[in-house]
Amino acid sequence: MKDGVKEVKHRWILLAAVTAAGFLIDIGTKYLANTRLQYGVPVQVVGDYFQWVLVYNKGAVFGLNPGEWLPWLPANTFFIVFMACAIVFLLLYYKMLRKDEVLMHIGLMLVLPGAFGNLYDRIFHGGQGVVDFIRMGIPPDNYWFIYNVADVYVTVGVGVMLFSFWREMGKRPEPAEPMEAENKN
Repeated sequence: MKDGVKEVKHRWILLAAVTAAGFLIDIGTKYLANTRLQYGVPVQVVGDYFQWVLVYNKGAVFGLNPGEWLPWLPANTFFIVFMACAIVFLLLYYKMLRKDEVLMHIGLMLVLPGAFGNLYDRIFHGGQGVVDFIRMGIPPDNYWFIYNVADVYVTVGVGVMLFSFWREMGKRPEPAEPMEAENKN
């Protein structure tokens, strides 16, 4: 800590450790879902409010499918290229962060294992789709989208990053008001 400012130390080692641990947790839970759950059959965890239900998502978040816009490009190929580019962008952005941008480091450390987890599914289970198995909501018909641990990482990480952006914007000084011309003649 320098002059009361928190800093991220050993940030690349920390990033690698968090990404590896998060990735292993994600693929481990997907493996368990794939081997222990029957497709489409809900298993109650907390009544009907929180359930395990195995589904395969060939689309993106909220079931979006780029094939509707780019019918000539296979959806799985699109997602693999998009996620690989996103991972490269996130790593480059991480490299540019100052050590005192702690919240942004944390956000990126959460997004990366989620991105790698879903990329893994796209590469090794492309025909099947991404394994999703967590369902929450209010029965009988008000459920959120079914998701996985990688989606939780990405959602929380993006939330932390947005909060960090918001905090930084609040720290910026107000722009000075422009001086009006004294005489307009």
